[in-house]
Amino acid sequence: MPLEATVYIRKKRHASGKTYLYIHIPSKIASDSMFKFREGDKLKMVVDPRRGRIILVKQMKK
Repeated sequence: MPLEATVYIRKKRHASGKTYLYIHIPSKIASDSMFKFREGDKLKMVVDPRRGRIILVKQMKK
């Protein structure tokens, strides 16, 4: 069964003046043993505008 939660995109302005969007992952999801992402992992992000999806894929270490 997939992990599911409602998340929100938040906009933050950095001290440099640049604006970033953040997606917060709830701790209920992040602490689940099925959640295989960890802080510092390198991810590839694919945006599929036709389906309204953002896909994150963990990059394998070489």
